[in-house]
Amino acid sequence: MASHTIRDLIRELRGTAQTPRINRDAIQATAVSGVILKNDPSRVFWLVVNLGAFDVFLAPDGAASPTRGIRLTASGGAATAQWDEDGEVTAHEWQALGNGGTSALFILENLIEGPAREATP
Repeated sequence: MASHTIRDLIRELRGTAQTPRINRDAIQATAVSGVILKNDPSRVFWLVVNLGAFDVFLAPDGAASPTRGIRLTASGGAATAQWDEDGEVTAHEWQALGNGGTSALFILENLIEGPAREATP
């Protein structure tokens, strides 16, 4: 079968359709650690970009802090996780902390489509 769209190609290469989601659970990191990505076993990829003026720390499975987390520098720092490189932690809950104040985030996720997710993005 010939691929006519990127969606067709992904379905052929990965064996399942995927749907992108933007800022589904959160849009900012605040001075108190909070959930930005809920636990979701259908998530196969995520990208978080710090758009704000404060550094942000990300951590899986618990509170993020300057001593427990991945640092995203202010104004463009980013991190990704992909299932075939990073394993199950891609689907885990992730928290973020704005170190010094609130920072806006851009969050992109790719989810495996299922019966409840068949809608076109």
